[in-house]
Amino acid sequence: MPGLLAVTPPRKTARGREHNSLILYLTLSGNAALSTAELMQLNNESAGVFYQSPGPLTSALRNTANDINAKLLARNLSITGRGQYALGLLVLAAIRENQCTLLLSGPTHAVWVTDGQSRHIHEPALSGKGLGSSQNLNAYLSQVELHPQDLLALCGTFPKDWEADLLNERPPASLDASYRKLTFTKGDLNAVLIQAQSGHGVITLLKPDVSTARHAARQLIHSPAVSPNPHADQQVEASSPPIDIAPPPVGASNPLGPSASTPSDVAASVEAISPQETALQELQESKESTPNDQPQTPMPENADHIEKEIDSLADFAAHMVQPSAYAIPPQSGSKPALPKEEARPNGTRGFPASIPRAKPTEQNVPIQEESVEKEVSLEEQPAQLPQRTRRKRRIFRPSAHAEATRQMAKAMVGGLRVGQHVNERFRMSLQKFAPRLLPNTDPRQPLVLPTSMLIIIAMVIPIVVVTIASVVYFRFGQSIQYDELFAQALNVRAQATSETDPVRQRDQWQKVLDILDEADQYRETNESTSLRTEAQAKLDNLMGIIRLEFVPAFPNGLGGSASMRISRMAASESDLYMLSVEDGKILHAAFKGRSLEFDSAFNCQPGSYAGYQVGKLIDILALPKVNALSATVLGVDANGNLLYCAPDQVPQAIPLPSLPNTNWGRITAVALDSGNLYVLDAQSRSVWVFPGKDSTFIDSPYFYFGNEIPANIDSAIDLAVSSDDLYMLHTDGHLSTCTFSRLSEVPTRCQDPAPRVDNYPAHRDIDIFQLSHLTQMAMTNPPNSVILLLDSANQSVFRFSPRSFEFQSRVTGYPGKANPFEEGSVSAMAVSPNYVLYLAIGDQVYFATNLP
Repeated sequence: MPGLLAVTPPRKTARGREHNSLILYLTLSGNAALSTAELMQLNNESAGVFYQSPGPLTSALRNTANDINAKLLARNLSITGRGQYALGLLVLAAIRENQCTLLLSGPTHAVWVTDGQSRHIHEPALSGKGLGSSQNLNAYLSQVELHPQDLLALCGTFPKDWEADLLNERPPASLDASYRKLTFTKGDLNAVLIQAQSGHGVITLLKPDVSTARHAARQLIHSPAVSPNPHADQQVEASSPPIDIAPPPVGASNPLGPSASTPSDVAASVEAISPQETALQELQESKESTPNDQPQTPMPENADHIEKEIDSLADFAAHMVQPSAYAIPPQSGSKPALPKEEARPNGTRGFPASIPRAKPTEQNVPIQEESVEKEVSLEEQPAQLPQRTRRKRRIFRPSAHAEATRQMAKAMVGGLRVGQHVNERFRMSLQKFAPRLLPNTDPRQPLVLPTSMLIIIAMVIPIVVVTIASVVYFRFGQSIQYDELFAQALNVRAQATSETDPVRQRDQWQKVLDILDEADQYRETNESTSLRTEAQAKLDNLMGIIRLEFVPAFPNGLGGSASMRISRMAASESDLYMLSVEDGKILHAAFKGRSLEFDSAFNCQPGSYAGYQVGKLIDILALPKVNALSATVLGVDANGNLLYCAPDQVPQAIPLPSLPNTNWGRITAVALDSGNLYVLDAQSRSVWVFPGKDSTFIDSPYFYFGNEIPANIDSAIDLAVSSDDLYMLHTDGHLSTCTFSRLSEVPTRCQDPAPRVDNYPAHRDIDIFQLSHLTQMAMTNPPNSVILLLDSANQSVFRFSPRSFEFQSRVTGYPGKANPFEEGSVSAMAVSPNYVLYLAIGDQVYFATNLP
């Protein structure tokens, strides 16, 4: 479908893009249409921009959208005198494992349907009116978690019956019913439907409209290019690239299968990928290249059988996409070479052995996907093949590592050949010379060596030759590759030091690091390590990054089970408390010098205590050492029940006092400041303050807000309090703030959203806050009070000044091989009164001292 592009990562990508699959869906509005070829070229070039953009995923998505916006804007400016324009409606979907990150620009829509629920992703106020209208990019970012059989629909114009039948249905329909409602719409539908399946991260783009392919296949049977012999069906398959024709098993649930032949459906299924183009398109090209005035060849006797098989092939045909060809545009100035054809004994031109052929299909037996690199012998090829013009294949310049691997293979093959030649010469010389040394032997009689001796000679000499060739290559070949890359890094370093613009300095230092990454594949020297340290320090200084030494808290984590994963943490000067995700209980660890010791005997979990039923805990607080209940940690459930715990003590449950004239909706988060407990109930759009007495809360609360309540308080996920200032973090990452008024004449004032200030010159062309995923917040103690925001996706913590909201720095660990963090997002953050920062990733906790 024009405007749709689905690609997997090519062999050579920028750092961070190695595991990201990209689905690009671009539609145009306006009166200046683009041709299909122009639209495909625009998509291909934009996909190349995505895979060459290092760093965070959201930055790569915005770079891709900026590239399309710049090209459409330049085109609109060139034709604006004729009253014509074209606006781009763009949806980008980047998939890594089960995480799908979406970018919507223009009034576009995305519908995510999972088992039992659906979500309509559409924010026209943030996504703008489309690409090509201004230099500034308006885009809305979102993220969903895909499960097997989930559906994700992308479209520019949202059909009315989707909203009526799909989004507003109560209870939500099943996945099969949702699929039928997505595809069988009454309106003019131009959309993309994606279905997630368990697999290896590859993509299959289904092409349900097969009427044209059937007609071309039938015409090919009657064309003179097919020889009238019993193996005519094998010739048709041999002249076509292989395609996956595996029908779904009987009884399997496959919503995309039954309607794949419906012409009105367009669906993309995350399942499989082939590096060749559609076989039926190749058949159509062969048909068109055959002259019409040639005499018709008589039909073979099994023509009806052939036609039925081609019809069945067309029913399951899938349009396969070559990922690397779309991801990186071909290099200008170099023409790809056609593969050499093999000469056949009868003088005809054979099919190239380097291109695999599709095998005949058998009913109810799925064909396994074969590798593109598999060699096909001459005996497997048919006797004759139709002459046709072959399409040139794109050839990309291999990376230095791939080139070195090929050179190594050539050296080993050459060494084996030299070894065989030397072995033969040595055997012949030994047969002539040995009889002269042995007594009582006839020189005219040839020397016969034992079989064991011949085997030893045949094995030893090739091994010695290959070993010498390998040593020479690893000593000199890799050294040459390293020297070239290191020289490039030095040249870029010189450019970076001479630059005065911080943005260009940032790009040059990042380029130095990328070149050094490639050079380290061959060698690592003290010079490259020193240059890397310098480049990383310069780049961190420009970007405002502070790197601390994070240490794993537990030798083997917390056990590796799902029940040990952390959602919240609270810390005192000597203890760390962790709230598990699954069962909602509190875990305890004591700080012992430079490490933490896990306390397996600590008991603090939901249950019934003194007649009070405590549910699953949603937030925890570390209590002062002196309190009325001698507790060290406080937990709260969603209904306002408090649970006090301490090591070697039985937990105590006390409910919060009843709210005046209302009930709890669902408690979201709590904060403790100056002995008072602040409780956020986002569902009820409220914040209640409970006055405290020695960490107990028995008095009636008061409502924090007056008549002015923040408009987006229902999206708040965390809060922090400092004196009369209250700060809230929202799901989309923005902040809101309120200042409590102690005068009855002056109401409490709120600011939503609160403006964030970034004074780093190197951030002039990027928005670091849009590139982050903020999930939790905390406040450090005086005298150095700062707001901490957890960027879970990038494993870092932002530091902001209170009230002014000025960005100070971003704290993270060391890069590269010194990075202590395991892969994954940070699930929880805590900071102790003595400035120890804790981060939880998976079932492990990392801590760093001396937080600035």
